[in-house]
This record gives sequence, structure tokens and C-alpha cells, in this order.
Amino acid sequence: MQNEDSKRKYFVLGLIILVVTISIVGVIISLTSGNKDKDESKNDSDVIIEDAVGDLSLAVLNSTDEGRDLSSEIKALNATYQDAVAWLKIPGTVIDYPIFYSSDNDRYLRHDRDNNATDWGEPFLDYRCNIQNIGKTSAFIIYGHNSETNDNFTPLVNYKRPDFFNTHKQIEFSDVNGNHTWEIFSIYVTDSNDFYIKTEFNSDTEFANFFNDRKNMSIYNTGLSISESDTVLTLSTCDYTKTDGRLVIHAKLIK
Repeated sequence: MQNEDSKRKYFVLGLIILVVTISIVGVIISLTSGNKDKDESKNDSDVIIEDAVGDLSLAVLNSTDEGRDLSSEIKALNATYQDAVAWLKIPGTVIDYPIFYSSDNDRYLRHDRDNNATDWGEPFLDYRCNIQNIGKTSAFIIYGHNSETNDNFTPLVNYKRPDFFNTHKQIEFSDVNGNHTWEIFSIYVTDSNDFYIKTEFNSDTEFANFFNDRKNMSIYNTGLSISESDTVLTLSTCDYTKTDGRLVIHAKLIK
């Protein structure tokens, strides 16, 4: 009888040891797998961001849909969406969007024209700008998200490539009053602490001095200067190469 009891005790003890061992091994495997997943996730994120901001890795999707009457198109859209005030197009690229306007810069940041929540919102004009001032001494700022794919304002990162800049120097930004062509005079990367989104100036001289300073920040010598009677268009999107980075493009109205 004693031998039977001893066998049972050893059997139970062995079973407990086996269960504990299996549990410990399971925990170790789970932790190892979790750390691996985290590392893989981090690497995937790095790859996405690198692809989004790399000068040479982002494919350029070309558009052949040129020569359109953008002013007529924005008039037609404005009949349904009164906040649609202009149309932005960079010939030869997929940047071809209506531009929306509201009384603040929050409305279209994370919502579309139908007020549906969306990560990328709509490209929009700074609320401090007056679209009626095209052709006068004034500054316009359009914001668009860098969605890390070839849409929204992400294609703007291609402007870091000299070959892209040399073949895409002009921008079409038209309103209900007519079609307008702009030429880029400055491209640079900065951060959110840099107040490049200035829209109010004490004088026309201050206006010209401000944007000529911006011209001097450009990664390219465009050979263009800003006068006291120019109208300036600024395109702004995120740049992930630096903390709170911004890619900024300035263009002047030429016709």
C-alpha cells in the first residue's frame, strides 16, 4: 500500500512539474513572439515613411489630362459645394484637386466635403486668405496631407529631385473668376516652428522682403524674385525627414 501511495505522489508531482514547465515555455514563446511582432511592425513603419519621403523611391504618376478649363470646373462644383472655391493642378502629375475654404482650418483637416470623417480631409485654403485677392499683393496658402502614397500632397516630395522640379515648375490655381498660372520660386523643408504661413503684412515692402527671404531658403536657385505687386501661392504638407517637418513650395502668379 505504501508503494502505491508513493507512486501516486511521484506521479502527481511529475504531472505538476510537467504542467509548470509547459506554462513557462508558453510564456517565453509568447513574449518572444510579441517582441518580434513589435520589431517587425517598427520596421514596416520605417519602410513606409522612408518610401514616402525618399527623393528617388516615390514613383511619379503622370497625368495626361491637360488643357482643361479649371475655372469652369470649379464653377460647376461650387454650385453644389459652396466651400469649393478654387482648383489646384500641377500639370503632368496627379495633383488635380478642388480646394475648399471654411471659416477655420479645422473643417477640412479631417473631414471631406460631405463632412464624413477621413484621415486625409480635403486640400484647403487657409481661412485668413481671401480668394478675391488673386492678382493683388497677397499671399495664399493651401494645405494638404502627406498620405505616404502617391495621392493628396505626397507627390510634392518629388520636388526634392532636380529632374522633377525642372519639368514641373508651373502650377495651375484657378478660381470662379478665371484660370491662373503660377511659377515656383522657392522650395524648402522647415518645421512647424517656422512661421512661413504669414498672410498679413504691414506694407507691400514687407511683403516683398518676406518672400524674397523665402526665396533665399530654396534648395534651388530659381532666378525669380518677388516684387511689391506680386501674388504668392504657398503649398504646405508634412515632411517626415524631421520632427514636425514641413515641405513648403512658394509660387508667384505669372498670368
